[in-house]
Amino acid sequence: MFVDRRKILIGNIGTGTTIDIPLKTNFFPVDNAELIEDKFVKDEIEKSINPIVDYKKVIFKPEDNNGNLIDKFKINLNFYTPASINLGSPQHRGSGAESGVYEDINFTFDDVFCRTNRFINSFIRFSLYDTPNSGQNELLTFSDIYTQVGTEQENQFGFTLPIEECPITFILGDPVTQPEEVHEGFHIYWFKDLVDNAPNQEYEVYGVLQFNNASNGRVYELAPSKDFDPNNITISNLEGENGILYLKIILRNDNGVYKYRFLPNSRQSLVPPGVNLNPSGGGIPTLTFWQTTI
Repeated sequence: MFVDRRKILIGNIGTGTTIDIPLKTNFFPVDNAELIEDKFVKDEIEKSINPIVDYKKVIFKPEDNNGNLIDKFKINLNFYTPASINLGSPQHRGSGAESGVYEDINFTFDDVFCRTNRFINSFIRFSLYDTPNSGQNELLTFSDIYTQVGTEQENQFGFTLPIEECPITFILGDPVTQPEEVHEGFHIYWFKDLVDNAPNQEYEVYGVLQFNNASNGRVYELAPSKDFDPNNITISNLEGENGILYLKIILRNDNGVYKYRFLPNSRQSLVPPGVNLNPSGGGIPTLTFWQTTI
């Protein structure tokens, strides 16, 4: 063992003399006891206990582009017309953001008028994913919204419109302020903690709409844009942040009020827009989706 020795002559020590003895503070532990106690044990305890997450879901209400809550909105579906498909050049009905008609998807007047099983069992499924890439995303939740016969499917006398004029629309409303409308799909239910702890308290999800047709058993993919060539559709056109298929939705905490809004990309918001939450003239906010594949 090394010892730092010093000789002190008694004759050199006078009255009131003090002797400073420096003590070295550097030390080298002979084992890892202190590291185990202060670092390893604490890390292992944290890893062995599941993180505390509040799994309480809250209601998110829709808002327009200005941040104002809306009490109802409409979904239009527009399919390729059978005549254009037979000609080998699929075209949607109309040139704007209007809806298609039930004649386009194999329904008859009796189906709508009598509410047959194949009509009332058809529905749209609105699914939410965590990313806009199908190869790596996960399904978070979904809502099924069944076909309806409301004021838009009837004339001024309350009779069902002819099948070639009967629009494919779904009006969703707040269950408190709009009790006569369909409520399924109007609210989004999601985890409060995930939104509160997200950057700027805004949480991104991506919505996809499908129509399940009970009359022919088909499932139609629909997109909030008609900016594509149906004869040359590719994955790159559909997916990703700039694709036409996935519609971004922002869930946010606005000073204690939980809201969601649709945020289309540049391809999804072309004129006419698929997402029109601030319509001119005080109309109802509208989402329009177009068929993507034949």
